[in-house]
Amino acid sequence: MNKIIFLSILTLFACQSQTTSLQIEATKTAGNLQQVSRKQNVASEFLISPNGIGQAKIGMTLGQLKQIADRDTEFVLTPAFTSEYDAIAVTKQGLVQYYILFEIDSDSEPEQSEPSFQPTDDDIITLLLTSNYNYQTQEGIKVGTSIQEAEDIYGNAILTHNVDGQSGEYISFDDYNPPNVHFRASHSRLISNGLGFAGIYAEYPGVASTTDKYQADAAIAIIEVSCAKDICSES
Repeated sequence: MNKIIFLSILTLFACQSQTTSLQIEATKTAGNLQQVSRKQNVASEFLISPNGIGQAKIGMTLGQLKQIADRDTEFVLTPAFTSEYDAIAVTKQGLVQYYILFEIDSDSEPEQSEPSFQPTDDDIITLLLTSNYNYQTQEGIKVGTSIQEAEDIYGNAILTHNVDGQSGEYISFDDYNPPNVHFRASHSRLISNGLGFAGIYAEYPGVASTTDKYQADAAIAIIEVSCAKDICSES
């Protein structure tokens, strides 16, 4: 009789163990399916990734990009795009797809008859920037995506701005943080002119401020992909 009871107990524990294992596997499977469901079928020509934006890849030369670009692509010089960078606007049918940025050489003294910004086909692409709504990450995050929606996919957002710099207001996410992909924020109503902060900061912030609070309609305004020049030149 004791033997039968002992065998029954062993059978009960085995069944419970098997049920627990099945529950764990089901949970893992559900998590994996959720991760897969976040992936979008983004065409490579519109994909933003740590490798680049669309056809423009970090580390390739300007000449290489020109060779693979569509026939209707234009490369428009945009000197003094910011106080720190000149740029080339890569356009199609007059619409800017993205910008290739080149750091301004403050030590250079160009001839008066020559424009100050003259990139060559051998120049390496180290910094790309887009505000075009057609370009997006593999998870579908793009310019105009609300920060709240991005948080649902990439985890908690931290917004940062520095009053001494002109680099803008940046967003970082807990679950998506490649070192060379950067999201800039903007109050969505003011996205066209770049005014206002998306984040809600202390009344008297320091030089650099961070917050996890933001305006209800705060959105992503710009997405950048970059690479240190010495690293890019080795790729």
